[in-house]
Amino acid sequence: METFTNQFKEHIAKFSTAPFLFIGSGFSRRYIGLPTWELLLSEICEELKLPKPYNFYKSNADSQLPKVASLIGNEFNEIWWSADEFIESRQTFETLANSKFSPLKYEIAQKINKNMQLLTEDIIEKEIKLLKKINIDGIITTNWDQLLENLFPDFKKFVGQQELIFSELFSIGEIYKIHGCSSQPNSLVLTEEDYQNFEERNEYLASKLLTIFVENPIIFIGYSLDDKNIQSILKSIIKCLTKENISKLKDRLIFCQWNSSATDTTIIDSTILISDTVIPLKLITLNNFIDVYTILANNKRKLPIKILRQMKGMVYDFVKSNSSKSKIYVADNLDDIENLHEAEFVYGVGLKDRFAEVGIKGIEFKDVLIDSIISRNWDPLKISILCLPSLMGTYIPFFKHLNAAGLLNEFGKIDENSDIKEFSPAFIKKVNDVKIESFYPSKHYAKKLDEINETFSSFQELQQTNNQLHILLYTPLLSPEKIDLEQLKNYLEANIDLINDSKLGTHFRKLICLYDYLLFMNIKTN
Repeated sequence: METFTNQFKEHIAKFSTAPFLFIGSGFSRRYIGLPTWELLLSEICEELKLPKPYNFYKSNADSQLPKVASLIGNEFNEIWWSADEFIESRQTFETLANSKFSPLKYEIAQKINKNMQLLTEDIIEKEIKLLKKINIDGIITTNWDQLLENLFPDFKKFVGQQELIFSELFSIGEIYKIHGCSSQPNSLVLTEEDYQNFEERNEYLASKLLTIFVENPIIFIGYSLDDKNIQSILKSIIKCLTKENISKLKDRLIFCQWNSSATDTTIIDSTILISDTVIPLKLITLNNFIDVYTILANNKRKLPIKILRQMKGMVYDFVKSNSSKSKIYVADNLDDIENLHEAEFVYGVGLKDRFAEVGIKGIEFKDVLIDSIISRNWDPLKISILCLPSLMGTYIPFFKHLNAAGLLNEFGKIDENSDIKEFSPAFIKKVNDVKIESFYPSKHYAKKLDEINETFSSFQELQQTNNQLHILLYTPLLSPEKIDLEQLKNYLEANIDLINDSKLGTHFRKLICLYDYLLFMNIKTN
């Protein structure tokens, strides 16, 4: 039976664009312990010492939470403006209070902002470290807290319907906070009146989000399938589509449904009914997000999200305007792009300044192989972060630069919970899975393991009595203590031309990686 990992990986690979996340309140409950909306209203009612208990407002609002908030807001408005305990709040916010509900929104925002500490359970910490590495195009959320912008600091934030509707969206590297943000208390969609205004503009918002829904996979986290917010957004999206185009949503909607009793993560075909329209979707059932985040983190980009967004913005400005701000600009350093003031649409991006030793062509796989035995004095941290994760192939000399950069632990491995964004889980596993057996030749030759060690007492003896092919094949079979690394290095230097040999090149490159492994995996530099 195909595993979830393979199923989900194959499903995401169908799309040419990276996913968007649609994040709900369950996300913030999981990671920073925020209460449910009703519990938040109940707590704020008690903390603000309102004259009536929460259940009074709830019963008078027929348990409709937006109306509950309206009743509490009406009651609290006069108290906030007159009570001594809110003097400090008034000094901070009174000039910004633009409605009778502003005081309640401000106090709720303050309460949320004070509760931004990540929970410390092991599984949560592991999920958060993976979450910071995931590769997505953007996020849509109804949450008020600022957790997402803290986790994705390079993303540009848009707050509220108004800002979203009247802003230029590039659909990459962006967070859309459609129900407002605690950083702007007046923006919170909280009361009955707020929801009415939101619904009136919902179709305009949906038209702005339409391209995302028909071009990107959308992964819902922290919602239930019957969540009213999701139903409302999807209903407005569907109104913008013809029946023929609704089929474009197929397979793009992916719901993550948390279930504490789930033993394995699974993905199945399901449906959701919106306005008498059945929409097919993928339903993931899980009790943690490790598998989902790992797959998203392994989906590497060629350029950082911040740079991609800037590039898209420049193209948009160039095409849209006859008096574009962009003129001709040439850059050979990614950091320079952030300082564009007079740029044209045409520009170049490279890594010349970061790796000046190899010139404008950049670093290639063979350069890294040669550097393992003939040092070029590169910056080990830059090589480790910017180069090694992008190299393709089975045999790569990881350990010299990882070791020199201090990125290997006492066991000669990368910590699985490494905070380095460029180190995807797949890259970490690839490095950590390297062992002496990784360099053995084919099974036919590997059967000679005992024979080789009985016959030869050292690499030097093996070298003196064998041809080039057998030196390359048999050396990995020698016990490590029989391999004098200085002698091996001299052999590799003397025969460096074999790196390009059509018959022996693969075996020679593997031997370079063995040398790198034996010399640097277990040696820690100060």
